[in-house]
Amino acid sequence: MYKNIRNRFLRIVLIALTSFIGLLLLFYLFVYFACPSYSFREPKPFAGTYLYNPYQDMNPDHWKRYNFHCHSRKYLGITDGRHSTENDIDSMYQRMGYDHYGISDYMSINRHRCDQPDYIPGYEHGYGLIRKTHQLCIGAEKVWHIDYPFVQNLSTKQNMLNQLGKRGRFAVPAHASFTMGYKVRDMKYLSNYRLLEVINPFGFSFEHWDMALSNGHRVYIVGDDDTHNVLNPNEIGKCFTMINTADMTPEQVYSALENGNAYGVNFYIYYNEPFEVKVENILQLPHLTRCELVGDTLFVETSDVIEKAEFIGQGGRVLATQENVRQAYYVIQPEDQYVRTNLQLPKQTFFYLNPVTRHPDPVPVDERLDSINWFRTGFLWLVYAFMVFVIIRAIVRKLNTKKTHAASE
Repeated sequence: MYKNIRNRFLRIVLIALTSFIGLLLLFYLFVYFACPSYSFREPKPFAGTYLYNPYQDMNPDHWKRYNFHCHSRKYLGITDGRHSTENDIDSMYQRMGYDHYGISDYMSINRHRCDQPDYIPGYEHGYGLIRKTHQLCIGAEKVWHIDYPFVQNLSTKQNMLNQLGKRGRFAVPAHASFTMGYKVRDMKYLSNYRLLEVINPFGFSFEHWDMALSNGHRVYIVGDDDTHNVLNPNEIGKCFTMINTADMTPEQVYSALENGNAYGVNFYIYYNEPFEVKVENILQLPHLTRCELVGDTLFVETSDVIEKAEFIGQGGRVLATQENVRQAYYVIQPEDQYVRTNLQLPKQTFFYLNPVTRHPDPVPVDERLDSINWFRTGFLWLVYAFMVFVIIRAIVRKLNTKKTHAASE
């Protein structure tokens, strides 16, 4: 008797679990089928007689240190937040002198410190566990729970950027080189986004950035820790974004990021050094003091000696290198479509500056390459509907056949 009850219970559980998984798969099949098919125009590299310098309004006394990518303990630790409570995050980042540290839990907006005037809501979007085509949503008031968690093509990636961009201030492709959720070749065609998480401890994405820039996409850098255990000094204070703003209200920060008045920092960590030493070093970091265009010459200075300056152009090619200088400069050539600058400073600290770009007018205008191909989308939807009809018809016929056999017996 007990054996029959147990078997019946296990059967019910198995049916319920199978039904749940089946419904979940059906839901995501619908999500995939509902995604429109996009066409993409061929990109055009930057061109024109005007050079746009994102640092033209920079004030060297207004740099603020930001980290937008940090995970707290959530969902009983399943999402790898480990022991990072909100208070722990406060304590560690405040000790390192951060002006802002955004908590970006997976598919959840953390409202910690939402009563503060500098609070910026955000979260990490994406369910995918293998390819991890994730986005860092900065300035998002609500979570959009739709995702394409299994495989993604160019249409699903573009549609996700478009949809998230409508629902927040920035949809930032996150850790693009990590597990290759975003492929380098994708960046040739993807548009309608302003920021790219270029430096992340899990992988740097300079190839992605240069692919986007080389094809005329005015994309600016973000650097983040992406920390999962804030109590581990080796995980924090490695990558961050310096933003030039006097007022730390969200709109002023968004404006600085939108216009490129920021740069990414990779701060070298000596593993297992005392945290107090790290705090002292990071508080003494130099900062950018000048990035100015004088005619066609770009001048760059920091508050310390520049051990090495690299000027990078089309395709990620090094245009010029200077070493051990107080001031680095590069004369931008007519054929240079964009020029970005990498700076190596003492203690193996690196600054990655946003690019100077060419445009036909003084105010840059960003081009969209994507458009919904309604003919192809409609045709695919008809094919999907026909496939669903055939499957449902086959299931109904099979059930009717079983009923007929049962009645005849």
